[in-house]
Amino acid sequence: NGKAGGKDWGKGKDWGKGKDWGKGKDGKGKGKGKGKRKGPSGPGLPRERITAEPVTGTVSEWRGKYGWITPTVPVEHEQAAKRMGNLYVSTTDLVGGITELTPGALCQFHIFLDASGLGAEECMAPEPPRSAADRRR
Repeated sequence: NGKAGGKDWGKGKDWGKGKDWGKGKDGKGKGKGKGKRKGPSGPGLPRERITAEPVTGTVSEWRGKYGWITPTVPVEHEQAAKRMGNLYVSTTDLVGGITELTPGALCQFHIFLDASGLGAEECMAPEPPRSAADRRR
């Protein structure tokens, strides 16, 4: 009669067997950035600080857990051209109680060199954001 009473809905379609939910065969995601990553990356690499004094820059991009800073004064280093002069910054490099950076905001930091290039560490907003209570005085 064609009415299955809802019993064999989707029969033979492999629904719910953990297939194709945005993951590849090995559960690592569908080829995200395959061949894109050249060498080591991430905030855990060994570092060498190359600035003695903190420098300033403007946040050019923030992507949740990391972002990019454009230094106010271009960095004179052979690795500087690697990311069009931008410096990598991770949430683990933020100090002073901040957990993210705002694109366009000015910040102060030290520059480090690691296996993936140049980055910013001990990054802080030069003026900590004042609370609403402070502004009312």
